[in-house]
Amino acid sequence: MSVLCLDLGGTKLMLAQVEGKTLLDTWRYPVPADGNFEQLFDFLVTCIHSHLTPETNGVSIGIPGMVDMHSGTLLEVLNIPALTATQLAQQLQNTFEMDVVVNNDANLFALGEAVLNHNQDMLGITLGTGVGAGVIFNGQLYSGKHCAAGEIGSLSYRDGIIEHYCSGQYFTTHHQMSGEHLYQKACEGDSHALQAFAHFGEHLAHMIAQTLLVYDPKDIVLGGSVSQSFPFFIEALKQKLQSLVYGPQLTDLTISASQHHNAALIGAAQWFLQQKDSVK
Repeated sequence: MSVLCLDLGGTKLMLAQVEGKTLLDTWRYPVPADGNFEQLFDFLVTCIHSHLTPETNGVSIGIPGMVDMHSGTLLEVLNIPALTATQLAQQLQNTFEMDVVVNNDANLFALGEAVLNHNQDMLGITLGTGVGAGVIFNGQLYSGKHCAAGEIGSLSYRDGIIEHYCSGQYFTTHHQMSGEHLYQKACEGDSHALQAFAHFGEHLAHMIAQTLLVYDPKDIVLGGSVSQSFPFFIEALKQKLQSLVYGPQLTDLTISASQHHNAALIGAAQWFLQQKDSVK
């Protein structure tokens, strides 16, 4: 079964034709995130129409926000406010006369990682402009009623929330440069950049300590743009975590960076297949 999968973010849209665990083709487009709903809808229709094939069985979309899993209403879409309170999937389904499903992008990232790596109990945490997480229990995605399971970025931390210290926002706010710039400087051995990532790793340790108390996963996989800096913050993260968490919880815990650039697209295809199976 071929599924046209979309990973929709505030700045870019990734599309792929996916069959099982295989991406046949991928495309990337800039997103008009400041547009109104009609403009965004037309943008998505154009992109989808351009890549539908006779073999396409449906469309699956990951969005950076929460979804009412019963009605399909997008409850909140971060960085794309015009999509909030809309029934995007239903409107696209009416337009193309084929099944369209939608879920949170971090949920689909976690589902993709679980499928690709055969994880049964894990968290897939995305570190990008914000922080999100998908929860896998016994090999199945747990989204919650509103796709809010795993919204750890909104938990209180210091003078704000976790997202302020465990995403790309941390670097621009506290070090006055982007995470990408600091990553390049760290690769060159710059001491300030290396120290910035060490401090970032300590903040991540506090975030992970809270998730261990709530979910107690066996595996944690980090994705998103900031995860490319994994080698520069993992040791500080692990060292700080030792002082925050009850020892046995760390015994079999694995924390790794994703090795799959398009795990969310694989997860989107898997989510579509699961929804089709559930209505049979």
